[in-house]
Amino acid sequence: MAVDPSQGGVYTDFAGLTRLKAAARTDGKAATEKVARQFETIFTQMMLKSMRSASLGEGAFDSSATQSYRDLYDQQMAVTLASRGKGLGIADMLVRQLGGDKAAPAAGPQAFPIHGNGASGHAIGATVSAGFPVPARAVGMTAFVPTPATSGVSLAGQAIDAVQRRIAPMREAIGEAADAAASGARKLADDWLPKSPGEFVESLLPHAKAAAEKLGVSVRALLAHAALETGWGKHMPKQAGANSFNLFGIKAGSRWDGAKVTASTIEVENGVAVRRREAFRAYDSPADSFMDYARLLGENPRYAKALDRGEDVAGFARALQSAGYATDPHYAAKLSRIADSEPMREAMQALDRRAQVDAVPAPMTSLQLEALKISGFLPNV
Repeated sequence: MAVDPSQGGVYTDFAGLTRLKAAARTDGKAATEKVARQFETIFTQMMLKSMRSASLGEGAFDSSATQSYRDLYDQQMAVTLASRGKGLGIADMLVRQLGGDKAAPAAGPQAFPIHGNGASGHAIGATVSAGFPVPARAVGMTAFVPTPATSGVSLAGQAIDAVQRRIAPMREAIGEAADAAASGARKLADDWLPKSPGEFVESLLPHAKAAAEKLGVSVRALLAHAALETGWGKHMPKQAGANSFNLFGIKAGSRWDGAKVTASTIEVENGVAVRRREAFRAYDSPADSFMDYARLLGENPRYAKALDRGEDVAGFARALQSAGYATDPHYAAKLSRIADSEPMREAMQALDRRAQVDAVPAPMTSLQLEALKISGFLPNV
């Protein structure tokens, strides 16, 4: 549906409130209708926003830029829908209830003229002018009839309550979709098993960046530490098939009150490798593992010398070992070797190249150009 700038206003018109106040002083009924249109616009914006947020994923070519243009279009669409013809009917309903004496809509041309033959698919009792079915009967006002329970509530409050009741089923459906998406995401997380160092680095890079910024150390150092403890994501403590997402081999001591798993580990005692069963902390996701790791190193004074090392990966590794993070006497050397390894270097370079490609803005679509024209940023030619 194309947006016609000649119909209604533009959402970037910031002087509209001043004009509305002036109109209210001279013509109360006209101002009431405009306020009702504003309410319908806000409701439409909320509805569009809820519909967008219910999406279970992004398109292959979506980006922050396309989302911004989409939001511009949605805001203008809400203004246009509320201003064209009868709109959604909410404004007229509110005007009648607030004493505007606006006649109830009779059967006639539809509110949204959409060109088409309208040959089939119409509801029973609908009036069709150009292909878009519109109920021939006005919307009932039973939702706004005063009752003992609502006698002390303003008409505007009753209107909002009625709208909320009408959209409650839609909100429940959106909630069910969100729960299904969360369940699917959890299953994907449970099955997380990187097939290569490149996939390991790519999936953990956002969490590593956040933790590295907090600790003041290299991103490569944290990715190498996780790779050393888990064999590039292939070996994490598990119990009954459930993944602990413990990427750094952090044990569950007496002060840990969260979930935990028991697994075998090798400790070096007096120069001899000994296999033991130990309790390890368990997390809901790799992101939680990085957060707890950053908290452990950042808040425990014994690791103070490992912080703020920048790109000094070797210094970070030696400080960890000196603080007693691991019993392996070669721990620091192993961590440094992984950070400088060919798989780590190739994975980081591949992500850098991809970031450079993504930084090049994609050509604007016709939808984006139309939104810019509506907003006045481009001439409407």
